Amino acid sequence: MKCAQCAHKFTPITRYSHLPEETIRIIAQRFWEMTTTTSVATELTLNIKTVQRYFLRAREGMAHCCEESALAHFGDYRVPSRLFETDGSRPDCGNLARPVCAVASSLETIWLLFCDDSNDLKGTPNTSDISGWLYGRSPESIERHLLDQMHLYLHENQPSELPRQFWQFAKKGLARYQGGFRHNFPLFLREMEFRFKVRQRADAADLCCQLLIDHTTLQEY
Repeated sequence: MKCAQCAHKFTPITRYSHLPEETIRIIAQRFWEMTTTTSVATELTLNIKTVQRYFLRAREGMAHCCEESALAHFGDYRVPSRLFETDGSRPDCGNLARPVCAVASSLETIWLLFCDDSNDLKGTPNTSDISGWLYGRSPESIERHLLDQMHLYLHENQPSELPRQFWQFAKKGLARYQGGFRHNFPLFLREMEFRFKVRQRADAADLCCQLLIDHTTLQEY
């Protein structure tokens, strides 16, 4: 079947992955290494769309982990855009600035809370939880996902350098996708958030493998 809104093709019945677990592990390892889908498809003699689908599953699994972490800490993984508009330092970002997400941080980790004006927000983080904002200089920079026109603003009393380190890390990682992130920017940004959080773990690659296996082996849609 095919979705009339997004054109995504899917099957309405649950079916097991047709790839063996060992192949999925290799795909996960290559994904972690940020190998291109073309190279992976050639290496494993797979259709490139199959590799792209598994890469997507990996990103979705990472996004789910990040969102669950934010839910546990703040009650939601989103914030209303009005918090950016009412921020006391909002004028410093420019009159045309538009928010992408709020950045919350501790001395050990960060959380991205994406802006969302829907009415189903489960909770609104305290403004004291927000360390700063990732924003675009203009609506066009948001619509076209222009990294060179996106900036991180941190409040003056923010003691942690993690948000700045994250944004430097994320821009470098996103640049490797050569613009491919523009089709689903929030999902790619979640990927960078996850990679940043586990970057110093010795088992980071294994964690990525298990995440993909858990997210794809049981069922595909």
